[in-house]
Amino acid sequence: MTLADTAQPAPEPVSAPPRRRRGRRLVIGISIALLVAAGGTIAGTYYYDSVPLIESNAATPAAAVPPAVEKPFVAAIDPDFYAADNSLITRRYVMLGFGAEKESGLRTRIMAHKAETSYTKTEILDSYLGRADYGRGAVGLDAAAQTYFAKPVAQLSVAEAALLAVQLHPDRPEPKAGWNQILDTMVELGWLTPADRTGLAFPG
Repeated sequence: MTLADTAQPAPEPVSAPPRRRRGRRLVIGISIALLVAAGGTIAGTYYYDSVPLIESNAATPAAAVPPAVEKPFVAAIDPDFYAADNSLITRRYVMLGFGAEKESGLRTRIMAHKAETSYTKTEILDSYLGRADYGRGAVGLDAAAQTYFAKPVAQLSVAEAALLAVQLHPDRPEPKAGWNQILDTMVELGWLTPADRTGLAFPG
């Protein structure tokens, strides 16, 4: 047997333990994710700051809309309006004031958030009611009151306001069905007593 026959093969290079390699990959992955998240946060902040605030210039002053007239509209459109953020009424106000296209769009929601931190709920509601389209060519609550009932907003009854509110209902139900639904919602919310509800007649 020669010396060549007994020679042992050279050992292979020792690589890093698999666990250590996995640890390095994990650290690198987390670092990249944090950088992406930080960049996204900065970009999101810039985008939020770039969205303007709708100026409140209601066609109908807040004082001209009695609470009894406002409540049917809230019951029709968004019963959680007074307590919720980014409400449907605020988003509709933004759409009318700025021409936003989608009620649920990101830009619309940002503008709604800014509006709700800058104006009272009453200011937002009355600004929206003063711009909304009630059908029959009536734009704005004052025009609607005159068109449908030949009276100013301050003289509208709850029953009459509820009928106008059907025009702004998200589901646009048949007038009498929507009218009944709105009044029932007002009773559930404690804005109308059952006795008063029973005494109301559908405006004919």
